[in-house]
Amino acid sequence: MITVLRVVVVTVWQALLVVRALVLPPSEDIETWLKFSSLCRKSGRLSQARSTLVKLLQYDPEISPENVRYHGPPQVMLAYLKYQYSLGEDLKRREAFVRLQNLAMELSSAPSIQPVTPSGFANVANPSVPLLARVYLILGSWQWSLSPGLDDESIQDILAAFTKATQYANKWAKAWHKWALFNTAVMSHYTLRGFPDVAAQFVVAAVTGYFHSIACGANAKGVDDSLQDILRLLTLWFNHGATVEVQMALKKGFSLVNINTWLVVLPQIIARIHSNNHAALMYPLLVACKSISNLRRAAAQEVVDKVRQRSGVLVDQAQLVSKELIRVAILWHEMWHEALEEASRLYFGEHNIEGMLKVLEPLHEMLEEGAMKNNAYRQELLEAYECCMKYKRTGKDAELTQAWDIYYHVFRKIDKQLQSLTTLDLESVSPELLECRNLELAVPGTYIADAPVVTIASFARQLVVITSKQRPRKLTIHGSDGEDYAFLLKGHEDLRQDERVMQLFGLVNTLLENSRKTSEKDLSIQRYSVIPLSPNSGLIGWVPNCDTLHHLIREYRDARKITLNQEHKYMLSFAPDYDHLPLVAKVEVFEYALQNTEGNDLSRVLWLKSRTSEVWLERRTNYTRSLAVMSMVGYLLGLGDRHPSNLMLHRFSGKILHIDFGDCFEASMNREKFPEKVPFRLTRMLVKAMEVSGIEGNFRSTCENVMQVLRTNKDSVMAMMEV
Repeated sequence: MITVLRVVVVTVWQALLVVRALVLPPSEDIETWLKFSSLCRKSGRLSQARSTLVKLLQYDPEISPENVRYHGPPQVMLAYLKYQYSLGEDLKRREAFVRLQNLAMELSSAPSIQPVTPSGFANVANPSVPLLARVYLILGSWQWSLSPGLDDESIQDILAAFTKATQYANKWAKAWHKWALFNTAVMSHYTLRGFPDVAAQFVVAAVTGYFHSIACGANAKGVDDSLQDILRLLTLWFNHGATVEVQMALKKGFSLVNINTWLVVLPQIIARIHSNNHAALMYPLLVACKSISNLRRAAAQEVVDKVRQRSGVLVDQAQLVSKELIRVAILWHEMWHEALEEASRLYFGEHNIEGMLKVLEPLHEMLEEGAMKNNAYRQELLEAYECCMKYKRTGKDAELTQAWDIYYHVFRKIDKQLQSLTTLDLESVSPELLECRNLELAVPGTYIADAPVVTIASFARQLVVITSKQRPRKLTIHGSDGEDYAFLLKGHEDLRQDERVMQLFGLVNTLLENSRKTSEKDLSIQRYSVIPLSPNSGLIGWVPNCDTLHHLIREYRDARKITLNQEHKYMLSFAPDYDHLPLVAKVEVFEYALQNTEGNDLSRVLWLKSRTSEVWLERRTNYTRSLAVMSMVGYLLGLGDRHPSNLMLHRFSGKILHIDFGDCFEASMNREKFPEKVPFRLTRMLVKAMEVSGIEGNFRSTCENVMQVLRTNKDSVMAMMEV
């Protein structure tokens, strides 16, 4: 998107400058023409950038004599050297670097020759940054890039260049960012070489640099763009925060940055623990209070107690809402259904009586403490538990048989009840939640620093139960701004990992937006809010106008009287004992099923749901590109379990949206049964939806561009993955 805008801007500027040149020659309007040259270079129009600079210099450096070459206004020479470096040729780059060294010495020895623009500053791109600071920053960056490997001499030269850049412009975020980044690289360099004492000397400098970069960057461009620096700072803090020198640097740095800076990395900080923005803190803090780690739980409770001293009502409301939502997410009969299913597997399948009792005992303990007082199954479950206790005392199998007669009877009734469960009335399942009105608590996932807080006005009376194995509920919260906020309330699932994945997607979107090749194609990942409520429940922001691929394929096949599992039926008809066949035979059976089915369901769905061919082409392109982006990012994450119910298609844009990130870091690849050995899902149906070019068109180019961006910014990505 950025590059598309740049191309448009270049065209507009070109038309304006033609008229402007009639009144003001380029030599008298250097600022404007340098800006135009910069826009041309950044949008890939290198020949146009060169011709503009030659016009400003009034000679061509490539064909001029040696004694004339590279002489002219310093700011124009700097722009020409940047153009020369952007050509990418090693010889041209080194020539530009040597000339830049000479330019730096000339400006340093004779500062009076530094040109001053009518605004009083020397830098066109950023008037608040002196030309010398920019020269030294570029000098350090180029030397770092051109150095095949770091050594003591090059380290000193690069540090000297970045140091001068920060001295000449001590409020420039970019200079501090480069300074901090290089100190981090030097620290890693000496650590890998086995010199930890030398490496430690650069940690304080890096920490200081990141704090200055974040502070200056927040004032200039907003907190979100400083995310990479914040993550790197957290990594240094967590790894080296025990040393006195780093602690002192941290103490000084905290006074430089706004408290809202830390909101974007709250999950990482809560995982280690501390902060002070109450409305944003409450949900992650309450999750930490339920942690299985005693130290983390105690630390989180201490923070909650301190927040209570200043915002007691807010804490009470947060605890009430969290407790009730957790209760609604997993009702008592659902708990028992899940527990009895698991206990049955252990008892009848594995003959593991000890494991069976271990699963059932926590629920029986809650039952004896007064839970399910008015429940129809309470008395039967108590009788079954009494039989289990008799078995523990006597060891008679008859007691367990009697217990399971009762358990099975209860299980069948609960199972029948759950199958007919389509809605939940809040008045029945959580009257306290229904009575909540005009709370101080923010609507989950809506808190934005320095923006009006949208608080919870009330909860909708009914929750819709989604038909699936886990039976999540669709919950609607009425906000104080008059808007309705829909969420998926999920139980039986730890959403903390999904929350981190959404953070990673935010970083990837920023990186893709800042890259010319990817931004012009509008590459991004669809995100949604994820709010964990406990280690096994949470809220997920409802994404409207999306359908799972499973739903779309089923809808398409049902309308045409095609069996949903058509491919599987062909495989079983060809080889009924498929599961017992050797690998080569399985491949033959699989290929037989492919030959007898078309697999163009998704392709047809995209076509049939588009009003015109133009809409279809746009949706198909968006589908292919979004699939490619998530294939690369999913590969990076080690993301598995990508079945059609975990892939969604946006009805209007055609973009692919992924949900359920429980299997990350190659968990699916390393599991014992049915391991997933593929790097990402790219089945026949997905490929056919790309139409004629298949994977060789948009898909391949998008994959290559996205992977290039991820590799270029590997430090930022790894910082996010580590903390």
